[in-house]
Amino acid sequence: MLVHHDILDERLQSRGERSERGMKRVGSAQVYLLALVLIGLTGMMFVEPWIVRGALLLIIVFCGYTAFKLEASRIEEKWSQELRQQEHQAQTKLIRVINRLRHDWMNDTQILFGYIQLKKFDNLHPYMEKIKMNMQQESNLSKLGIPSLIAFLLQFRVESKSLELDVELEQEINLGQLPLQGGLIERLVRQTVECVQEYAAVGDDESGTLSLEFDVQEDGLLLDFVYQGPYHREQLEKVVKENLHSNVNSYSLEHNDWQEEEAVITLRLPFHI
Repeated sequence: MLVHHDILDERLQSRGERSERGMKRVGSAQVYLLALVLIGLTGMMFVEPWIVRGALLLIIVFCGYTAFKLEASRIEEKWSQELRQQEHQAQTKLIRVINRLRHDWMNDTQILFGYIQLKKFDNLHPYMEKIKMNMQQESNLSKLGIPSLIAFLLQFRVESKSLELDVELEQEINLGQLPLQGGLIERLVRQTVECVQEYAAVGDDESGTLSLEFDVQEDGLLLDFVYQGPYHREQLEKVVKENLHSNVNSYSLEHNDWQEEEAVITLRLPFHI
C-alpha cells in the first residue's frame, strides 16, 4: 500500500512538471502572438495601400485567434492539473483510512491469537462480541446516506490525534432521506467537531473523547455531542453559543451543559413537513 502511494506521488509530480513546462511554452507563444497583433495594428495606422492593410488585418485576426485558443488551452490544462491534484489528495486520504482499518484488524487478530495461545478461552467470546459490535457500528456508519459526511467522519477518526471521535449508531439510519435542508447535517457536525477539537486542552500524549449520536424523533433530528476530557471551558462555551445559536427555523441549540471535564451539546433540527 505504501509502495502504491509512492508511485502515485511520483506520477503526479512528473505530470505536474510536464504540465508546468507546457504552460510556460504556451505563455511564451502568447507573448509573441500579441506582439505581432500590436505590430499589425500599428502598421495599419501608418500604411496606406489597402492590400497591405488587408494583409495586416489577416495577420491580426490569425494571431488573435491563435492567442485566444492558446489561452483557452492553458486554462483547460490548469483546470485539469487541479483536478489531478484533488484526485491524488482523495486517493491519499482513502489509503490512510484503509491503513487505519487494516491496523485495527491486525490488532484484533493478534489479541485473539494471544488468547488462543495462552488458552484463555473464556476471553474469546466477549472479545468476539466486541468485534461484532464494532463491525455493526462501522456498517451503520457506512449507511448514513450522506457520502460526504461519512467520508468526513472516517477521515477525522484516522487523522485526528488530539480528539477521539466515537459515533454511536445502535441501528441503521439514512440521514439523506430525512426532510431537512440539504447539507445542514454535515455542516453542523463539521462545525461542532472542529470547534471542540480547537478548544480541547490535551497534551501531546493525551486525547479527549467526543461521542456523537443521531437521535431521529417524530418531529426532528437531535445531534447529541458529549465531550470528555480537559478543555477551555469559557472559550468553548462562548464559541458554541455564538456560532450554533440560531434565530432561524433550520436548527436550534436544544441543550448545553458545561462541567470541569465534560461538555454536552445538543442540537435540534426540525423536519420540514
